[in-house]
Amino acid sequence: MNEIDVTTLPINKQFSRRLIRPDSWIINCYDPSLAAPHPHIIIGDEKALLIDPTYTRLPLREYLEQYVTDKEIMVACTHDHHDHTNAAWQFDDCTIFMSEFAWNTIQGRRELSDEEGRWNAGQPHGTFVPTILKPGDTIDLGNRIVEVLPYEGCHSPGSLIYLDHKYGLLFTGDELECGQILVGGKRAGNSCVETLRDNVVRILEGWGDQIDMVCPPHNGSPFDKHFLDYLVENCERIMDGVEGDPNVGSMSYLFNPFEDRSPEKIKETLEDPDTFRSEWKGTSIVYNRKRIFRKDLNQE
Repeated sequence: MNEIDVTTLPINKQFSRRLIRPDSWIINCYDPSLAAPHPHIIIGDEKALLIDPTYTRLPLREYLEQYVTDKEIMVACTHDHHDHTNAAWQFDDCTIFMSEFAWNTIQGRRELSDEEGRWNAGQPHGTFVPTILKPGDTIDLGNRIVEVLPYEGCHSPGSLIYLDHKYGLLFTGDELECGQILVGGKRAGNSCVETLRDNVVRILEGWGDQIDMVCPPHNGSPFDKHFLDYLVENCERIMDGVEGDPNVGSMSYLFNPFEDRSPEKIKETLEDPDTFRSEWKGTSIVYNRKRIFRKDLNQE
C-alpha cells in the first residue's frame, strides 16, 4: 500500500471532529503516531477556546475556522511539553493562556537550534507572548466560564487543568487520563503518588458535583468522572504497599513504528528497576517506587 501525502488532501480530510457536548468538539489531527494528542475546542456565545494546540504541522487553525467556529479563537495550554504546544505558532495573533512555568520553558526552547531542540525541528517557534494563568483564574467565552482549578503538577510542573462550568467538562492535559499517568519523574519537581492522590481528592471535594466528564488529550476522551474515584483507590493501594507491575511498556514504546524517542531512551525506561505500572479498575499509574510519599522527595 502506497503511503499518502496527507498535505495534498483537502483540509477536511487532514482533520476530523467529534462532538461530545453542545459546542464542544474533539479534533483528530492526522498523525501516524499512536501517541499523538487530540486538541479540544469549546465555543461560547462570544469566543472559542482551543485546549492544547498539539504539535501538528497541518493547518489546524484554518480547519477550525472553516469547519468548526466563526468565533474568535483563544488557546489554553495545559503544560509545556512539545506535543501539546508546538503548533501554538499558528495562533500567534490570538490570546494564548499558560502557566508561568510553561512560558519559561517555551522561551528556553526558542533559543535552541533545530539540532539542539529536535522536538521543534523544522517548525516555527512563534512570536506570541502568553497571558499567564494561575489557579482560581477564569476565562469567559460568553455564557460559558472556564476555571483553572488548583493542581500541583505530577506529570509536569506548572500544569493547569480547566473546568468548563457550563457542561462539566474537565480538561486535564496529561495529569489525569485513563491510558497512563506518568508520575514521579525528577523533571516533575514535587511529583509523587501522594501528591497525585491529594490533587484528585481536592478536585472531588471541591468540584466533584460539577464534573460530568474528564477530557484528556491522549488515550481516549471523554470518560466518566467515576474514574477519579478509582484513581484515588489506585494511589492508596500503592501507598499501602501494593507494588505494581515492573513491565511499564506502553503501546507507544512497544508497537509504534513512529515512536520518536531514541532506542536508548526506550530501553532506559523499560529497564529502570524503580519504575512500575499499577493498574486498577481501568486506571493506570506509572510511578517511581522511590517517590511514593512527599517525605521520599527529601531523601534524594
